[in-house]
Amino acid sequence: MRFETFVASRYLKSPRKDRSISVITKISITGVALGVAALIVVLSVMNGFERDLRGALRGANPHLTVYSMMSEGITGPESKTLEAKIREAIQVEEVAPFTTSQALIMGRNKPMGSLIKGIDAQKEPQITRMNFFVRTELFEVQRQRDQTPEEKKAEEERAQKSLDLLAPHYEMVARPNGKLRRTKVSGIIIGSQLAKNLGVTINDWVTVISPEERITPMGNMPRAKKFKVVGFFESGIMGYDEILSFVDLKSAQKVFGLKDKITGLSISLADGDMAEEYKKDLQKSVKFPFTITSWIEQNKNLFAVIQLEKLGLAVILTLIIIIAAFNIISSLVMLVIEKSKDIAILKSIGATNSSIRKIFMYQGSIIGLTGTVIGEILGITLCWIISEYDVVDIPSGVYIGNRIPMYIEPWQLVMIALISFMICFIVTIFPSLKASKLNPVEGLRNE
Repeated sequence: MRFETFVASRYLKSPRKDRSISVITKISITGVALGVAALIVVLSVMNGFERDLRGALRGANPHLTVYSMMSEGITGPESKTLEAKIREAIQVEEVAPFTTSQALIMGRNKPMGSLIKGIDAQKEPQITRMNFFVRTELFEVQRQRDQTPEEKKAEEERAQKSLDLLAPHYEMVARPNGKLRRTKVSGIIIGSQLAKNLGVTINDWVTVISPEERITPMGNMPRAKKFKVVGFFESGIMGYDEILSFVDLKSAQKVFGLKDKITGLSISLADGDMAEEYKKDLQKSVKFPFTITSWIEQNKNLFAVIQLEKLGLAVILTLIIIIAAFNIISSLVMLVIEKSKDIAILKSIGATNSSIRKIFMYQGSIIGLTGTVIGEILGITLCWIISEYDVVDIPSGVYIGNRIPMYIEPWQLVMIALISFMICFIVTIFPSLKASKLNPVEGLRNE
């Protein structure tokens, strides 16, 4: 065993005579551990939030969308030709037509503006996760991880039933005189926040007023149609649940005077994360007057904000580790003062400056390593507790789920441990240099 290793082990194993040094050492270890644990928990929450948000956005938006740059939209024959080009250019799971139009919806409360999307109810669940986002109650709490396969299947069947009711169908509707009459009904699925603002529930009637006008004996009048509320759209994404509404494609074409025209085609891919690569391949075949966007491109600003927040929080919490590491300096400096006589004796019997320096660097490194390991264990434990138990119950309708999302990235654990240990190692340099430069004569002068 090398000389400095032997001396360092003796220093580490021998009891401290000065309790103040021991207390500062414990404070240093605690500070590093808490800083590491806080960094792990916060980054895990941000990872979980980003993963849930990406999943929700990938589910609420088509992986790729092809629009027409011409204001009149895409005609029926054009859409068939375009779909054939898309299927020939890239491998797709499904292609579905859609329309988007702005309209005014009148419910029990004051009228609200909405973006009405006309969809094919049979194809849409294969394009987006409509089966997952459609609810039969406002702000219905979904505990997907606790659901049995039977419960999940029952939920999907209820959602599909709501989607099937979008298409015009016949129902027995009560007239003002109380008599039932067989009436042709079209359904509408309204965003949960929008439905709350309108004050409507399932089976209520709303009136959709289109900006398109039609000629009547009274003059030009806006097109209007009554729809029956058959479901609610709840994605938990800000800006979606407040404005989106879904109706049958043919109903939308009729209300907005589109005839057989559509706004564009929605495309579903086997791997939504590869949307940008598929977009580049598709652009080689589908050119002007069509434009292609991916779900990642449509939400790139949101992802940029999340990454910036993660970076800012990581920097702030790393400062906590740095502050805790300065306690290591205090501990080692006090140790140098306390052990000045021992250092002088060691140097007088042949210990080199390098040996003395290594002793204190070992001491500081052990403190930093101990704090880092404890912090990693504490951080992982806290993440598990938060993810498994309802430590914080998120109100329904506020977020995508009802629990704080937690997702631990293994590479982040390694990176946090390396950075923490590196910081703790760097701060040992000053006290170790101070100890190695101690003059033996000064240390033994008063002995």
